[in-house]
Amino acid sequence: MIRAAIYGASGYGGAELLRLLLLHPEVAVRQASSREAGRRVDAIHPGLRGLTDLVLVESAPEALERDLDAVFFSLPHGHSTAVMDRVAERCPQARLYDLAQDFRTGAELKGWVYGLPELFRDQLPDARKVACPGCFATAILLGTAPALCADPAPGRIIVDAKTGSSGSGATAQQGTHHPTRAGTLKAYKVFSHQHEAEIRAAWSRLAPGRPLPPLSFVPQSTPAVRGIYACSYLVYDGAKHGNTAEWYARFYAGSPFVRVVEEPPNVIDVRGTNNADIYVQDGDGVTVVISSVDNLVRGAAGQAVQCFNLGFGFPETTGLKLPALIP
Repeated sequence: MIRAAIYGASGYGGAELLRLLLLHPEVAVRQASSREAGRRVDAIHPGLRGLTDLVLVESAPEALERDLDAVFFSLPHGHSTAVMDRVAERCPQARLYDLAQDFRTGAELKGWVYGLPELFRDQLPDARKVACPGCFATAILLGTAPALCADPAPGRIIVDAKTGSSGSGATAQQGTHHPTRAGTLKAYKVFSHQHEAEIRAAWSRLAPGRPLPPLSFVPQSTPAVRGIYACSYLVYDGAKHGNTAEWYARFYAGSPFVRVVEEPPNVIDVRGTNNADIYVQDGDGVTVVISSVDNLVRGAAGQAVQCFNLGFGFPETTGLKLPALIP
């Protein structure tokens, strides 16, 4: 059994990691840390009652067992950087999987690998440090990557993408707290969302030597709790294109969690799963690609477990064959 710990287990990402790893047939969750050290995990997350007797330990590197094989980090953005080196020193044999944005761009020289398996699968078996993509970035990259690898590639990409309130974390904040967004829609961080940098960085690795198309991204908050729904408009500037759906189906033929569907997807069909549903429709000089994922599973914890499986030589789907939560 792989000895694992979850560093920062009290939030939504930590809860999803616990839900998946406690049921993973090859994992023993040895520790879970939190600022609420001393409390039982199932007191913080009552939905896990009967699955674990773990008591939360302090969120300090010194509190971790030295013989861990894997440590998953579910900390607020910016907090992983402060502890990562100390955790690596404390647990020298552990592979590290970070859900925050701290190491997604610019950390390759420090050994970090960008953990989107469908695009960078060959790098993950040997990766000791994996930066898991953001939820918007996951949906948008899965929706645009095949087009960037085709000929012709789009000359411009315009994205509008919607997110549920759980993407803002468990701590209520002005503008993101669910009661302030229920029953309404709102755009935010127009053309300035933090995930744009990792999207462009991933594009450059996918199509080295090619000029990158301009990206115009408008994120929007919705009344939903879970889910990302990204509409990517691939503009071809008069170049001939077509049969894009067939190309997407071939591109993802070996990817067990990507489903190229024949009608626009519904978030409810991926909720609670590690799946990504993608719909492709060619138009006059433009192709629309609609991608739908669960932000907490495919856009966070599930993707981390998928990378973990590849890193430890397990089948990619181990512990992740999950039916959607309907309704």
